[in-house]
Amino acid sequence: MLIQELRQVVKGDVYDDALTLEKYSRDASLFEIQPEVVVFPKDADDLRALVRFVSERKSERPALSLTARSGGTDMSGGPLGDSVVVDFTKFFNRIKDVREGYAIAEAGVFYRDFEKETLRKGYYLPSYPASREICALGGMIANNSGGERSLKYGKTDRYVQ
Repeated sequence: MLIQELRQVVKGDVYDDALTLEKYSRDASLFEIQPEVVVFPKDADDLRALVRFVSERKSERPALSLTARSGGTDMSGGPLGDSVVVDFTKFFNRIKDVREGYAIAEAGVFYRDFEKETLRKGYYLPSYPASREICALGGMIANNSGGERSLKYGKTDRYVQ
């Protein structure tokens, strides 16, 4: 069974209970796709292990895949998948550094938390979308998000290296 195999591969959390699968079957779109399992990787080693796991089993299970997810506020179904959904908000949620002209943060950091830290230093990421209170940086980057200030400042890709 997939969940048992994944629990042997990662240190993070792995779930396939009905409540979790229901939650991860939706984003802010009208789409609904239920995953087989949801994984919360603990660190970069877990991510490498997940990619290796899928790569090694792809020939025997062609539908096996990884779908990244952060805040789940996407309106196009992007963070939905029927195989393994990988949520970054539980463990990949640290703001590592904010200095003059740059910040280093992980994919699961919610924009609202990121903004508090950057505003403390006199900076902000101007491309924030309407969902800025509940979206996470990983989704903003994956979708090249824009918002009310995008016409003046541009979308997220202008601010990411």
